[in-house]
Amino acid sequence: MSEVIIYNLRIVPPSPIYEEVTAFKTQFIELFGPLQYSKSKPHITLVQFKMDVQYEPFLIKCFASLSKTKKFKMAIEGFDMFEKGSNVLLLKVSPSKEFDHLLAQLKLLWERNLQRELSSLIVSKTPHLTIAKTRDSATLHKSFKLFKDVKYFKEFEVSELILLSRPEHNTWGWEHRIALG
Repeated sequence: MSEVIIYNLRIVPPSPIYEEVTAFKTQFIELFGPLQYSKSKPHITLVQFKMDVQYEPFLIKCFASLSKTKKFKMAIEGFDMFEKGSNVLLLKVSPSKEFDHLLAQLKLLWERNLQRELSSLIVSKTPHLTIAKTRDSATLHKSFKLFKDVKYFKEFEVSELILLSRPEHNTWGWEHRIALG
């Protein structure tokens, strides 16, 4: 019997940025407690979708074409927040032509190669690294007030993408790495 699972394609920042973002998450937890996404591994989500696990080999084969994408730079530009309904404390990541091109490639693969409706693909519109999702606006503003003056500006090279999967209501268990050319 097949099972529909959740997939997430992401960019994971390299060391030491990964550890520095993890430290910000730990600092957040120490001040405000463990809230949603505060314990998640640092990453920038590209797309998320659901698919029957039986198609995973075909999915991997389709996404392998992304390895032709050239490595590119991304920049983190300090703390910010998504407020309206989201209540997310985050690190801003600069949009770039390369990031937008990668998203366009993913949409094309989704429709052409996987023959799926674009509406079934959740595409990240604003690249960012989530620190935590707060319960309310007051906690969001209080946490942003503490972090907003922290000067955190870093640039890193994106050399691989990571495809993860999990059954609904479980943690990410399986992963597949796609090296960029």
